[in-house]
Amino acid sequence: MPRMRILSAVEQEQFETPPEFNSIQRKKFFDLPKAFREFAVNLRRPSNCIGFLLSCSYFKATNRFFASKDFHRRDIEYVAQQVDLSAKSFNSPEYTKTTRLRHEHFILEFYGFKRFDKTAEKIIVQEIVDMVRAQLKPKLIFEHCIDLMIRHKVQVPGYHRLTYLILSALNQRKRDLSALIEQKLTAETRILLDTLFIQGQDDDTTEQPSKTTRYKLTLLKKLSQSSQPTKVKERVADLNHLAEMYVQLTPVLSAMNLNHEGIRYYAGSVLRSEIFQLTRRADEDRYVHVIAFIAHQYYRLHDNLVDVLNNAVKSFQNSTQREHKDKIYGQRKARSQALSGLLSSLDDDVFDVLRKIRILSHDDQLSDTDKISKIRLLLADGKDDALANLKTGLENELGEEHYYNILESYSVRLQNRVSPILKALDFQAEPGASSLKKALQYFKDKDGVITLTAPLDFLDAREREAVVSTGVQKFRVSLYKVFLFMHVASAIKSGNLNLAHSYKYRPLDDYLISKEHWVSNKKQLLKRAELTDFSDPKKVLKELDEALYQQYLTTNANAIKGKNPHLKITKNGEFTIATPALEERDAEPLKQFFPKRHYVPLTEILSTVNLHSGFLDEFKHWQQRYTRTSTSYQGGMHIRA
Repeated sequence: MPRMRILSAVEQEQFETPPEFNSIQRKKFFDLPKAFREFAVNLRRPSNCIGFLLSCSYFKATNRFFASKDFHRRDIEYVAQQVDLSAKSFNSPEYTKTTRLRHEHFILEFYGFKRFDKTAEKIIVQEIVDMVRAQLKPKLIFEHCIDLMIRHKVQVPGYHRLTYLILSALNQRKRDLSALIEQKLTAETRILLDTLFIQGQDDDTTEQPSKTTRYKLTLLKKLSQSSQPTKVKERVADLNHLAEMYVQLTPVLSAMNLNHEGIRYYAGSVLRSEIFQLTRRADEDRYVHVIAFIAHQYYRLHDNLVDVLNNAVKSFQNSTQREHKDKIYGQRKARSQALSGLLSSLDDDVFDVLRKIRILSHDDQLSDTDKISKIRLLLADGKDDALANLKTGLENELGEEHYYNILESYSVRLQNRVSPILKALDFQAEPGASSLKKALQYFKDKDGVITLTAPLDFLDAREREAVVSTGVQKFRVSLYKVFLFMHVASAIKSGNLNLAHSYKYRPLDDYLISKEHWVSNKKQLLKRAELTDFSDPKKVLKELDEALYQQYLTTNANAIKGKNPHLKITKNGEFTIATPALEERDAEPLKQFFPKRHYVPLTEILSTVNLHSGFLDEFKHWQQRYTRTSTSYQGGMHIRA
C-alpha cells in the first residue's frame, strides 16, 4: 500500500522527535515525582538512569515515547546534572530496546495510561471510519485521533502507524462504494449516467454535435442567480430534469449512505474537473461522483429557487411600500383639504344645528309642540349624504385599500417570477402552517388558476375582506396570489415551510442527530462528547438544585452578616444592589510603544493576524487525499493582498 503523506516533512520530523523545551518548559516537565527519581537512582547503568528520566519527561509533555538516539543533548545534560552524573555517561546504544520497553510499561502504569494495543486500535479505527465518512481531511483526522487517545489515556503511537490506519480506512471506503455501485446500479441507470457524458444536441435534429457543443453534464454545472422570468423557468426545467434522475438514483443513494458533507465532496470533484478527467476514472468511481453530483445539484437548485422566491417577494414588498408612501405623501394636500372640509361641515351642519336646538329647548315662549316642529325642520335641512361621502373618502385615504390596490397592480410581475417556483417545489409544512400548505397544494393542483373555491384560512381578517368583496361577490385573484406569495416567503423564513431535498431549508430536526441513531448509540455519542456525567437528567438537575440552594444560603448569610459591600438595606426594608465601577486604567504610558505613522500596510496586518491565528494553514487543496508542500508565508501574503 503506498504511503500517504499527511504531515509535511518538517511536521513529521517534529512529531517523531522529542519536543525542544525552553528553560521554563524544561523546569516544568523535568520536575518528576519522587517515585521516578528513586527508581532511576537504583538503576545500575547511567544510560538507563538518564534514559528513563528523559522518557518520563517526554511522555509527561507529549504522551509519547521516542527513540533514545533522538534525545536532545541539552536535555541529557540537564537530567544528568540532576542525578549527579556526567552527560557523557549516556550512550544511546546501551539504552536497549528491552530496557526501554520495561521502563515504558512502568511509566504508563504510573500515569494510568494503556499501550496502543489491538483494543485501542479497534476504537481508533472506528473513529477514523466515522471521520472518513464525514469527508474530513486526513490531517484533521490525524489530529482528532491524537486528541481522542489522550482523552482515553492511550499511548500515542508513531506517525506511520496512524497514517497506515487512516489510509486503510480511506481505501476501504473507496472499495466499499465501488462494490456497492457494482451491486446496486442497474443497466438502465448506467445508461442514464453515461448520457451525461454525451455532447448535447436538439432532439429534432439528426446532425452530429460540433466540437464546441457542450456536454450535458457541463450544462448542469452552473446555476444562474438571475431572477428574470426566463432564467427562472430554465432552472425550473433543470430541476424537473434532475428530479427524474434523482428518483431513479434514490435507491443507490440510500445504499451509499452519504451524508451532506460526503455529497458535497464528491460533487465538488465533478464541478472542478473537466470531462476528460472524469472519463479517465474507473467506471464505479466515476458513477459514485456523478450520482453525488446529481444529488448535490438537485439540493442546490431547491435552495437557489427558494432564494429567488424570497428575494423577489422582498423586492416586491419594498417597491410597493415605497410607492404607497410616495402616494400618501403626494396626497397630503388633498387630505388636508378634505379634513378641513369635514371640520367645516361638522361646524355648519352639526354643531350649528345643535346650538339652535339648545336655544329652542330653552325658549319658554314656545310650547312643546312648537319646539318639536321647529327641531324637525332644522333636522330636515341636514346634509347626511354629503357627510357620509366625505367620511367614506377619508376612510379610503387612511385605510389599507389603497395599498392593496398597489399590490394588485404589480401582481403580474411577481407572478411571473414566483408562480413557476411554487409549482415545481414540494414543501413540507409544520403544524402551524397546515392551512398555508393546503392553499399551496390547491395552487399546484389548479396550475395557478385561482377561483372562488380557493382556501382562505391562511389569510387574516383584513386580507380576507380585501380579497373577497362580499357586496358584489368579486374575487380579486391577483391580490390573492400576492398574499399567498408573501405568506409563503414569511413561512420559509420562520421555518414553518421546509424542503426535504435542500441544504439550507430543511426541517430543524434534519440538522440534528436522528432519533434512531441517538437511541441506538446514546452511550457512545455521550462518551465521544465527554458528556457521560449528564446522561441522567434527574441526577444532574438534583445536583444543580442543591448547588443553587447552597449558593442562596451563602448569599443570604453574607447579606445578614454585612459582608456584601454592594448590598444596601433601606429604612423601609427594601434593598438595592450597586454595580461596582470599573477601575480606570491610565493608557498614556503605553503611547510610546505604538507606531507614530497613521497608516499600517495591509501585509503587516495580515502578517500579525497569521502569527497569532495561523490562518494560512487553512489554505488547503479541496481533495481529501491531496498533499503538497504548504504555501510559503510570503506567497500567501501576496495571494491575499
